[in-house]
Amino acid sequence: MRLDIVNHRDINILAFHSDRNTNFIINIYSDSNQTALHFLQQNNINLDNAIIMTGDFNIRDSDWDPLVHHHSIHTDDLLTITDSLGLELSSPSNPGSTRFADNPHDSNSVLDLVFIPPDNLGFGKQILHPEIRRPSDHVPITVEVGIHGTNIDINRWSIKKDSKEEKNFISSIITGIKNLDTSNIGTKDGLENSVQQLKTTFDHAWINNSKLKRITKHSKEWWNMECSDSLNRYQTSGNIQHWKEFKTNVCLAKRIFFDEKIQEIVMFNKRPWDLMNWVKKKSLPAVEAISYEGHPCNSLLDLWQALHRSYNSAEDRPINERFLNKIPQSDTIEWPPFSQQELRDAIAKCLSHSAPGPDHISWRHLKFIISNDNCIKKILQIANTCFDIGYWPSHFKVANSIIILKPNKESYNSPKSFHPIVLLNTVGKLIEKTISNHLQFHMTANGSTRRH
Repeated sequence: MRLDIVNHRDINILAFHSDRNTNFIINIYSDSNQTALHFLQQNNINLDNAIIMTGDFNIRDSDWDPLVHHHSIHTDDLLTITDSLGLELSSPSNPGSTRFADNPHDSNSVLDLVFIPPDNLGFGKQILHPEIRRPSDHVPITVEVGIHGTNIDINRWSIKKDSKEEKNFISSIITGIKNLDTSNIGTKDGLENSVQQLKTTFDHAWINNSKLKRITKHSKEWWNMECSDSLNRYQTSGNIQHWKEFKTNVCLAKRIFFDEKIQEIVMFNKRPWDLMNWVKKKSLPAVEAISYEGHPCNSLLDLWQALHRSYNSAEDRPINERFLNKIPQSDTIEWPPFSQQELRDAIAKCLSHSAPGPDHISWRHLKFIISNDNCIKKILQIANTCFDIGYWPSHFKVANSIIILKPNKESYNSPKSFHPIVLLNTVGKLIEKTISNHLQFHMTANGSTRRH
């Protein structure tokens, strides 16, 4: 590891270089004219992996000083800078003044602040030490900061909601389903061929309209193309007017994004507490590896074996089917074909923001698709044929399995602290939901004790 020190005016930057990453520590003294803050605003300083920014910011604000009852005009500039660095204000475990006034008639104040990433292990673990201040008018502060050796970015293909690409994606699928050949759908081979054409339509629409996105710890859900364009203009020109345009676009993007979130909460999930930050995520304990039967899983193969044996422990157990012979048989009931209204009723109850399956089609997309009369007729034809000939196409059997955490666990070093969920192809899930609703209706109409 190599250490570089860069001094510029009232800003000191320490850079820790490792083989794969660079971590930055920023120390600032900003005078009464806020010279350091203005310098950071007006100059493009690329510090993608800042782990801490601290110093005397000379800003008195009610956000961190209980003796102050006003909001400083410089606070927004400071928070904009820290937000761009992915840092948040960390409060000390023993709050108090950080600067003691020389004049006994003046009040003490909080001027020394610490900003670190909220996911850092040292967040909120700073301590003030007024007992060792001695002649200095500032209080020493200690803080624990974890330095990460690597920064893992995630690249994935996606289509942004309400974008031109999403409109083209849906339009392309609608056109493909309209042109779907269902002339020989009455046989197993014909049904399989039609569903494979449907799969090809989904694949081509996804390939032609999805874009590769790089997901980092600094990625924001509210960020849009206007933010990117205005930031690029500022980085190219260094003009303060372009910086102001960037800040305006950021504020507008945040406002639009969070207004939509508020409307979603008010209209759909009815959980007003989601609007408040009164509950924070519990920090997970640091563990070396997931352990299974007393041995750590240090390779991908070991982890797979541990998860497989935990979730599929009953896979080879024999099944006793003889109890089915004791169930009395009822009269056969005629199965009426599905209707368009049944498909629309089944999808109306589905959340638009649920995760899609391997076909990349979400419930939100499918709602647009079946609103087209030609599309819903083709999907309805596939659904009725599946039931008429007793065959379920292979495309509807494909699924993605993902592992998620079980909530409220003290530790996540065991496979039993996780559980798998399955994401199926969305059209197949819609047909399954329609079958389930169809069965419930006819069992109720013909007596709940009847077997079909």
